[in-house]
Amino acid sequence: MAKIKAPNKDYTGLSAGVSFVKGEGKTDDKWLIEWFKNKGYKVDDSAEREAEQKAKEEAERLAKEQAEKEAKEKEEQSNEQGQTEQSDSEGHEATEKQESKGKKTSKQSKKQAKK
Repeated sequence: MAKIKAPNKDYTGLSAGVSFVKGEGKTDDKWLIEWFKNKGYKVDDSAEREAEQKAKEEAERLAKEQAEKEAKEKEEQSNEQGQTEQSDSEGHEATEKQESKGKKTSKQSKKQAKK
């Protein structure tokens, strides 16, 4: 909330929809803040700027956390997929070895049968 200080320190009343007491008023309306600045009123909007900065920092922190979470999930999915592919590959290799052994056994059986 910005503090507006009227040129007349004793002013009490309503100006541009903002209530003033002893020359001070408050508003959150950015358009009014700029209007008062242009009319020569002193405006202390440091609290508002601090709040905006904190909100910006919080949004950046949350975005960073979300990006890290998504990257971690993607990495986990990739690892799971790699393990599945490795298992499939190992299973395929085992099947090839068994088939190869089966062929050797079959050839050996045929040789012995000929003898």
